[in-house]
Amino acid sequence: MENQKIVSAAVAGGLTAALLTTTPIVNLVNCLCCAGIIFGGALGMFYYARLNPEPEMVSPPTAVTVGIVTGLFGAFFAVGLEFIFYEMFGPWQIEFARDIIAQMEEVPAYLEDMLYDIENQVAAGFNWGSILLENLIVLPVFCLIGALIARVFINKNISGKA
Repeated sequence: MENQKIVSAAVAGGLTAALLTTTPIVNLVNCLCCAGIIFGGALGMFYYARLNPEPEMVSPPTAVTVGIVTGLFGAFFAVGLEFIFYEMFGPWQIEFARDIIAQMEEVPAYLEDMLYDIENQVAAGFNWGSILLENLIVLPVFCLIGALIARVFINKNISGKA
């Protein structure tokens, strides 16, 4: 039963983290210290706590498990969502960067070189492997942070009611 609660909480939090990571424009929230991913981990932890019929303190190992599993689910959801958005909008980030560079009076050479390199990588198509690897590193780490932060608030709330 415990594993079922962890998985259902991780799916909810992972889907939230994936949506906040991949949805165009919305994903800019992650420029603020990966706030969207941390929120997904915290949401998974809060959902896990809500699944308990009686309020109880959440142990650190449980919070770590929920956070990491949330990040792993989020990583796989994010790859699927990134592919969908790539097919729908194409490489919209490059168009966004190109528009910003076009408005600059003087463009440094390194910036033009960097944009050229990125455009060549994108021209090769959707890169499943590197996107999955990046997500398998970033999402579990920041979902773990979110779950540990949420644990503090959950335990403080429970101890305050006792």
